[in-house]
Amino acid sequence: MADDKMKKFEENLAELSALVGKLEGDIPLDEAISAFEKGIALTKLCLEELKSEKGKLELLTDDLKKVTEEFELEK
Repeated sequence: MADDKMKKFEENLAELSALVGKLEGDIPLDEAISAFEKGIALTKLCLEELKSEKGKLELLTDDLKKVTEEFELEK
């Protein structure tokens, strides 16, 4: 499941990058607005996933800190 989440995140990021490239070009206003709207939605999805992973990383590093503190106490 984690692989699926990573794959989806990477797909969203690639699509976002493509949209940015499109917006940097010369496109009609209605297409630009649509691409911008889609870009905002993709940005939100990517940020939510990053926030989720950040929480997991914080929990893991907190656990690691506890283990290393216990190890130091055993010296």
